[in-house]
Amino acid sequence: GIMAVGLRGVGKTVLLREGLAMAKAEGFHTCFIEAHEQERLAELLIPHLRLLLLELDRVGKLAAEVKRGLRVLKSFLSGLKLKYGDAEPALDIDPETGAADSGHLETDLSELFAAIGRAALARETQIALFIDEIQYFNQRELGALIMALHRCAQEQLPVLLISAGLPHMVGLAGRAKSYAERMFEFPELGALSREDADRAIVGQPKPRVSWSRPKRSTTSTMQPWDTRISSRNGRITPGTRLRARASTAKWYKLRRHLPPNVSMKAFSAFASTA
Repeated sequence: GIMAVGLRGVGKTVLLREGLAMAKAEGFHTCFIEAHEQERLAELLIPHLRLLLLELDRVGKLAAEVKRGLRVLKSFLSGLKLKYGDAEPALDIDPETGAADSGHLETDLSELFAAIGRAALARETQIALFIDEIQYFNQRELGALIMALHRCAQEQLPVLLISAGLPHMVGLAGRAKSYAERMFEFPELGALSREDADRAIVGQPKPRVSWSRPKRSTTSTMQPWDTRISSRNGRITPGTRLRARASTAKWYKLRRHLPPNVSMKAFSAFASTA
């Protein structure tokens, strides 16, 4: 899985939403969860996992693993009822006795994720969970989530987590489960470099040009950043003072400052060499 980390305002949520759209386009069954300080892990997961299982139940022919997943979810709700005391979402199905009903979050969540993974495998599809602000889960809840995903990885079940949080998430995940560093990638999101910003705006990096002030010549009477020109018998010699222009689009503005006997052809020749 992926746990992207970065400070607030760098675009973590935007990237998660983009990843969500890409996963849906690839045929994943997905859910997007935004964690809060006031809500616990199970309270956030239950309605989304219920919808995922109901979606799998409506796809294709009857699958025993999908029905079992719904029964395990009902058992999970029964086991956590004493701890959370919340009303159960409606599930018109009998619970799977002895599965995910111990009331121990780590054990029960692992069993529930495994049941959902087997249901997805039976439907030949994949499940991607997107969780934003994952740092709001406490160490016990984060450990249970990591353990459940580890169970799916061991059984090679198609359940994936893509999440985002603040930079201290790397340490939180490691303290919750020591094997988290082997399970997840922790890309760090931050400000774009100059080259990446150019590429994002124009599609390719712009050439970087540096300017330096020319050294003052000890032999020339010409001043830095200025040009003096006039004409005598078709030759360009120091004379009328002009400010040098680099853009040909502005030459017509300079023309009125030239003596009448200086042709634009001579001025163009000088400007191209300057």
